Amino acid sequence: MMKKSQIPWCDFTWNPVTGCRKDCSFCIGRKRLTQFKGDNRFYLNDDHIVKNEDKGLFILTRPLSKNGSAIPAPTGFLPTLHPYRLPMVAQKRKPANILVCHSGDLFGEWIPTEWILKVFDACEKAPWHNYLFITMNPKRYNELLQKGMLVKADNFWYGTRITQRSDIFTANGFHTFVLIDPMALFAERIEIPEVEWILLGSKEKLKRRWIDSIMDRKRDIPVFMIGSKLFNETWGSSLIQEYPEALYRPKEKALPHCSECKYCHSKQQGNRGQWRVCKHSKIIRQDKNPEGRHIDGRYARVSPQWCPKRTGINWRLR
Repeated sequence: MMKKSQIPWCDFTWNPVTGCRKDCSFCIGRKRLTQFKGDNRFYLNDDHIVKNEDKGLFILTRPLSKNGSAIPAPTGFLPTLHPYRLPMVAQKRKPANILVCHSGDLFGEWIPTEWILKVFDACEKAPWHNYLFITMNPKRYNELLQKGMLVKADNFWYGTRITQRSDIFTANGFHTFVLIDPMALFAERIEIPEVEWILLGSKEKLKRRWIDSIMDRKRDIPVFMIGSKLFNETWGSSLIQEYPEALYRPKEKALPHCSECKYCHSKQQGNRGQWRVCKHSKIIRQDKNPEGRHIDGRYARVSPQWCPKRTGINWRLR
C-alpha cells in the first residue's frame, strides 16, 4: 500500500510494516486500521497469514479479499510485515519524499531486526526517493547504529516523535528531525536538539505560548507547522511550513494539453471524433515527416510523453 499522502510534509506514505503495541490517544493509525480490520478472528486463520503467536507477530504474504473487495487491514493493528509491499517504492519512478510505516512503528521493541533490514534494503533499491522514518523508540536507532546496521545515506532521514526530553536521536552524518505532537508536555521545557528539521503538530489542546517558545529557541532550524483546526486557530496567521533544502520539492508544472497547443492540428473524422497530429518543428525534423506525428486519442487532453513542450525529454525516444 503506497498512497498519495494527505500529510502535508511528505508526498507519499508507504506501509511495508504496520501495527504497534502502544495505545496512544493521538494515534490516527490505530483508529484507522482497527476500523478496517473487519472480523479479523476469521482472517487470522487464513493460509496467507503467517503467525508467530508467541511473539504476537504476523506476516501477510499477499493482500486478502472478500467477495472481490480488498480487506484493507486483515490483521488490524497487530504488528505485521507485508512483504508484497516492499517493491512498491522501486515501481514509483518519480522522486518523492516518502513517510515510511506511518501506520505503525517500524522501530518498536517488538519489531524483528530482520523486518527493519528488509525495509532498508527496499529503500536502497530505489535511491531516487527520500525516506522519512519516525519512531517513539529512538533507542532502537542507536542499537542499530552500534551494530553497523543503520543506513547512513543522504536520502535516509531518522525522526523522533518526542515523548521524553532526553529521548531524541542525533548522530554525526545522519539526517535527523523531530516531531513535537502533542506539544503540551514538552513545548516550553524541551531543549531544542541539534536536528535538521522540526515538525509541530496539534491533535490535542494547544496554547500560543508553546509555539512561541519553540520559535524563539529554534535557531536556524526550519520549522513545519502541521495544519489543523486547532493549530490554525491558535497561531492565527499563515502557517510556517519550511523544509530542509535536501527535502525541498518545487511545485510541479502543469502538463501541456494537446487540445490547447498551437502545434496540434486536428480534423473531424465523422463519428469517430478528432484526428490529431503534432507539427512541432522538432517532431517534424525527427520524423522527417512534414505531416507531423499522430497523437493517440487517449492524449486528447494531456500531451504524450514525447511532447516537445515537456521538459527533460530524450528526443530519440518514441
